[in-house]
Amino acid sequence: MVDRSEKSGFELVKQVGVNDLNETQTLAFKIVERDWPMLHRNPGRAVRLSRVTFEGLLRVENAETFKQTLVKGIGREKAFGMGMMTVIPEA
Repeated sequence: MVDRSEKSGFELVKQVGVNDLNETQTLAFKIVERDWPMLHRNPGRAVRLSRVTFEGLLRVENAETFKQTLVKGIGREKAFGMGMMTVIPEA
């Protein structure tokens, strides 16, 4: 996700931990779920997909590019219904 963010019109927000005396910046996202479902296409032939669910903060850098990312998805497995993003504005 990190390497694709810029060309997708957004950047991942960096944060500093509350008790971090060194003020080390880390990205404000986490992986909340990961699995590898099998897609059975033809008899005797299956494709293993990689599915990951992220939660975190991002900042839109290019609104038009980001809109296209929301519509088209992100990643190689878009054709299999993955790579879609749900974005909830910060309150």
